[in-house]
Amino acid sequence: HEVLTLSKTDLKWRECNPDKLTAFLVDEMGFNPDRVKSSIEKLQKAFKATGKPQARMDSFFKPIASKTGPKAKKKSTTAAKKGPAAAKKKGFYGKKK
Repeated sequence: HEVLTLSKTDLKWRECNPDKLTAFLVDEMGFNPDRVKSSIEKLQKAFKATGKPQARMDSFFKPIASKTGPKAKKKSTTAAKKGPAAAKKKGFYGKKK
């Protein structure tokens, strides 16, 4: 097959040509005819459903406005509850004696 340069290439998403695609995949490449036929049917169904190949990634993620503003971080109260006595109970590497 020929290698084309980017300036000569014009790609457009359009409906596939089942006869040519089947001839290429089955006759030239040795694919299973039944599997090719079912895949072409799925491809045609997807093309009719969407009319375009794929949605852009940014269309799935939309910014959400914050209602309250930035949240303040809460200080951990677990260290204050335990106090210095809790630290004395543990030995080397945090293991109990």
